[in-house]
Amino acid sequence: MYTQDAQDKFVELRAQGWSLGHIATEIHVSKRTLVDWNREFAADIQSFRTVEHQLSQEKFLSTREEELNRLLRLQKDIHDELANRTLKFIDTDKLFRLSIELRQEIQRVVGDQNAHEESADPVANGHPTGLLPATNGTARR
Repeated sequence: MYTQDAQDKFVELRAQGWSLGHIATEIHVSKRTLVDWNREFAADIQSFRTVEHQLSQEKFLSTREEELNRLLRLQKDIHDELANRTLKFIDTDKLFRLSIELRQEIQRVVGDQNAHEESADPVANGHPTGLLPATNGTARR
């Protein structure tokens, strides 16, 4: 009879994707016994895999969130630095390009805001305000 520790180690290693042959060598249990355990502890192995998967997802998301926070801090630092600088040392051509880019960005933001406001207006229901929907030539009564 094998110890509970050996069975627990089997479930852990199998959930990590180890082959039965490698596990047999690692925990000194016959491969035939491991085949039986694989069937017997299938639900435990699957549960362990699920937990491992969830942990790796959480780790990935926290790493991604930390990276996003780092980038946002860096962006804020750059913005603060730029806010402290004057524009008098920038070439005229570059100022013109910046002016055009800013104008385009302002138009994009205003357009996004207008689109959001129109989609949120339940009265308009997809029609321009103040216009009635087409009636296909039939009178409404």
